[in-house]
Amino acid sequence: MLVELSIRDFAIIESLNISFGPGLNIFTGETGAGKSIILDAIALILGDRASNDIIRANREEAQVEALFDISESRNLAGVLKEAGIEAQKELIIKRVIQKAGRNRIYINGGLATLVTLTEVGRRLIDIYGQSEHQSLTRPEEHIEVLDAFGDFGKLRDYMAECHRGYVALKKELDALLQASKSSQDKRELVSFQLKEIEDASITPGEDAELKKIKDKLQNAEKIKAVTAEAERALYSDAGSIIERLGGVIKALKELSKLDDKLGKTAASIEASLFQLEDSERFLRDYSESIEADPETLEQAAARLDLITKIKRKYGPEVVDVLNKKAAFGNELKTLTNFEERLKELDPSVKAAREKAALAAANLSDARKAAAKEFEEKLREGLSTLGMKGAAFEVAIDAEKNPDGSARFNEKGADRVSFFISTNPGEGIKPLARIASGGELSRIMLAMKSATAAGRVPTLIFDEIDNGVGGAMAQVVGLKLKDVSKFHQVLAITHLPQIAAFADRHYGVSKQAQSGRTVTSVKELSKDDSVEQISLMLGGMKVTDTSRRQAVELMDAAKSLSAKKAKAQKGK
Repeated sequence: MLVELSIRDFAIIESLNISFGPGLNIFTGETGAGKSIILDAIALILGDRASNDIIRANREEAQVEALFDISESRNLAGVLKEAGIEAQKELIIKRVIQKAGRNRIYINGGLATLVTLTEVGRRLIDIYGQSEHQSLTRPEEHIEVLDAFGDFGKLRDYMAECHRGYVALKKELDALLQASKSSQDKRELVSFQLKEIEDASITPGEDAELKKIKDKLQNAEKIKAVTAEAERALYSDAGSIIERLGGVIKALKELSKLDDKLGKTAASIEASLFQLEDSERFLRDYSESIEADPETLEQAAARLDLITKIKRKYGPEVVDVLNKKAAFGNELKTLTNFEERLKELDPSVKAAREKAALAAANLSDARKAAAKEFEEKLREGLSTLGMKGAAFEVAIDAEKNPDGSARFNEKGADRVSFFISTNPGEGIKPLARIASGGELSRIMLAMKSATAAGRVPTLIFDEIDNGVGGAMAQVVGLKLKDVSKFHQVLAITHLPQIAAFADRHYGVSKQAQSGRTVTSVKELSKDDSVEQISLMLGGMKVTDTSRRQAVELMDAAKSLSAKKAKAQKGK
């Protein structure tokens, strides 16, 4: 429900704040006062494309902001969630149009796109009459009107659930079938890659260890010569280090008898001698163990080459190769189970399609039954709204695939179209092509009266009184009042008979201020409403007679509304 509307520097509106309420909100005022400009501002909030021509002269930008109560608007949650907007009890939409061309859209304080605004707007308000927001001219909306009349909410929910289940399984099956075309080649490639790594039997750190072995064997002769030379210098050669140190130690021990301090030094040198003797023995054994081994060297080099090749292909390091091995194993397992999953999915998809097709068929049967009653109610409603002799038909065609099978979506398998002839004797044609703006308003009024509750909470009727007068105007007013029990209704009218039914009456006027024209809107009190309706009845001059007539009209409207409510309650 539209709660508040704020307009700044928009056309001839300088600053305007309007509060709305539930029920029937009526706007009246002389031609050119700015009533249609208010609707243009609302249309902007719904997603109409903006032009900087609408910016008030000598201003840099125009702003329109609207507050909606969406606590009972169930069809908005999905759109808001998809757009990343948190659904709350209230929704604030703001549009800023700048001369520089930097236009902005805000929804609940966050920037939004025009696409998102359009999707949100079409679920908040429908405008009928001179505006382009006429859902009746969109054939795809006809199915929504019929389903609202039939109260098929639960059937639609079940249909959508079945369709989602079928689509999810079909999508998985199609992906598997697409993948199956290359799965054999893929399986062979993965098998080869896995076998290549497994056959190599690489262990962590093996490449580093092999490199050490290879380097040692390649330098065996050098290692043997150096260690043998070191051993000889330490012990085997005449005058070796160990031999000479032994003589030094012996001499120092003799001298230690003369000075104890030399004894400690002799002991320290002797300890070093023992370490040198251990080193000499190690070098002798090590040198004798080193032998050139071309065969082992060749094996190490070949193994290292193999590991390098595997690392280059699946690495760069051994740990990466081993990770690839695990990944190939899992992938091969998945590919191996591929055919099994296909066998499981195929019957599941068929069952899901049959379930969805049955849900679509049941929904189609329900629509066909409801269509007959809807046609009858619309013909009756149109007749009471000054369109006697109008013919109205609902066409329900089954959507088909090229192979003749039912093609369905979340709404079922039907294409619903409304056909009408507004004048007796004329051929029936698609509603979108034959109905004028004023006729569309009355047709929608008849439909909303028939369907009671609908998916769009707010309806706006722009000059619904086109071609209507006298007693028929009172019938139109009563219809509007009836519809306003289930929707918030905003209506622009020039007829006092319709204005008399208002729950809230707004007077729109324009005045010259500081040499400029300014539009203002005032919510009228009961007395002000009497004056306004008197003016509508009497022309330029309000008289006591026109005031009495205004009061009589308002009393009659109240009485008719009460009688209608009582009659509906008794049904």
